[in-house]
Amino acid sequence: MIHRPLRQSRGRLAIIFAIILCLMSAVMGSYVYSACQKASADYTKLVSDIILAQQATPQLRTALEEASHQPSNEPIEYIDYFVSVSKQHLNNIQTTIERHRYLTSNVQYLTHHFIELDSRLSILNQQALEAQQRPELIEPLLRDAMEISGSQAWFYNQLLEEIHAISLQQRLVMQRLSIAVSVLLVLMVSAAITLCLAVIHLHRQRNLMYQLMLTDELTGLYNRRHLVEVAFAALTQAQRDKAPLSLLLLDLDHFKQINDKYGHPSGDEVLRQVSIKLRQLSRPSDTLARIGGEEFCLLMPNTSTHDALQVADRLRREIEANKLSDLDPHDNPTISIGVTTGNGGTLTFEQLYSFADKALYQAKALGRNRVESLLPPLTSSSENTDKAYIQSLIS
Repeated sequence: MIHRPLRQSRGRLAIIFAIILCLMSAVMGSYVYSACQKASADYTKLVSDIILAQQATPQLRTALEEASHQPSNEPIEYIDYFVSVSKQHLNNIQTTIERHRYLTSNVQYLTHHFIELDSRLSILNQQALEAQQRPELIEPLLRDAMEISGSQAWFYNQLLEEIHAISLQQRLVMQRLSIAVSVLLVLMVSAAITLCLAVIHLHRQRNLMYQLMLTDELTGLYNRRHLVEVAFAALTQAQRDKAPLSLLLLDLDHFKQINDKYGHPSGDEVLRQVSIKLRQLSRPSDTLARIGGEEFCLLMPNTSTHDALQVADRLRREIEANKLSDLDPHDNPTISIGVTTGNGGTLTFEQLYSFADKALYQAKALGRNRVESLLPPLTSSSENTDKAYIQSLIS
């Protein structure tokens, strides 16, 4: 009983620890999911779009250098094509970036470059239309086109550098992810094991508490509560089978003198040793209980009075012959036993107990260390014959 609060606190600590592990597993699982999303991002299409867009710049420069030596509208046509292709690539790249939420934050600072480049391409396209009507605007148009192509090349190089940096981060994330997954697995397994141990502990604790409710703490025998429950079931079975049910009440003689002379610890040890002896001598089908102080009860299903009297006398003789080392030989305890039998489950447990108690009182009054029986009223001549036979056994 002293250790019960400690066992309860252990159970609570196990549950709290399991809950903490579950919460840690949930947090770690969220991190692993986020890391998986980040690590699994595929930037292949984006890189392909950027490389295609970069190729337009040297092609424009080469075309403009060749066309600048020829007085024609070819430079304007190249610029129109360049603007059309560049806008298409720019829109594709921007759309692809928006799909990668982890990339968007890294290139946020380039947002105004998107807007500026798109605006400058639109202006360049307008200038190309004007240059078709005014040839003197072709030379400034070529300079603006070269300048925009240079800005576009720088812009795409910045994007590639950011993607390269993110790719390096992906490798680091993959390394951390492998560690996180391992830790998550350990946490989940630990949580599962801890929960299982907590459930097992609580199950054992519940069984122990139930056992404590049904057993006597000092002797380990069943207590009165469990005896009453078993007796109810035994009486029901006896009524169904029309079988006899015997009840023995056993009481240690002069036990108070042992307590007064040797002390209560020695008295408790006597009770324990007597309980062990009674348990050894009783049948597996019998129910032995300590019902208070130095008094015991033995419930014997399917047992006639004749058999019960033989068992009772054997118990009496064995206890008398059982010498306890802590006591003087003349102080060795003896027992008095009262026996009764109910036939066919017609009596309640309280009625059987009352008959056995009166028989026990008679055994005490007649000098102790003896067995007496008291049977319920008989209802047939055959039962009267049995009663005469039983009285002959105990006289």
